[in-house]
Amino acid sequence: MSFGEAIKSVFSKYATFSGRARRSEFWYFYLFYVLVGSGLSFLSIWIPVAKYLYILFGLGVFLPYTAVTVRRLHDMGKSGWFLLVFMVVSFLISLLMFLVKDIITTTNGDNSMTVLIVYSISIFIILALAIWLIVWLCRDSQPGENKWGPNPKETAQVE
Repeated sequence: MSFGEAIKSVFSKYATFSGRARRSEFWYFYLFYVLVGSGLSFLSIWIPVAKYLYILFGLGVFLPYTAVTVRRLHDMGKSGWFLLVFMVVSFLISLLMFLVKDIITTTNGDNSMTVLIVYSISIFIILALAIWLIVWLCRDSQPGENKWGPNPKETAQVE
């Protein structure tokens, strides 16, 4: 699957969480997301309106990006709920990091070492989860048909 085909495929399945997605479809779409997002972020330095385009782009791409990630997990035989678990755990740890400084300083005074330890552990957990997810997303397709449908790689080779 080419870069353009992957972008077209993901946007044509905008909110489709069922089925499977090949590695090329996922990673080309991720590349598109990073390039456009980085470009808009870079432009917002000089063009103030670009930050609103960046926000609109992020909102517009969130659902198809989530859907293609779930389909990519399905392609390896994993449930898409793993992505939700990753997102919730990351959110809760980030919330903890946000709140912990206020909690520690109000109870113990200025104890920056405790804050540093909690932040370090939190960042380590999030990074470990992110690496685990990336390793899954890089794995090859589960051969044959699974409960989410036929292998798209094998289907493309037959055509």
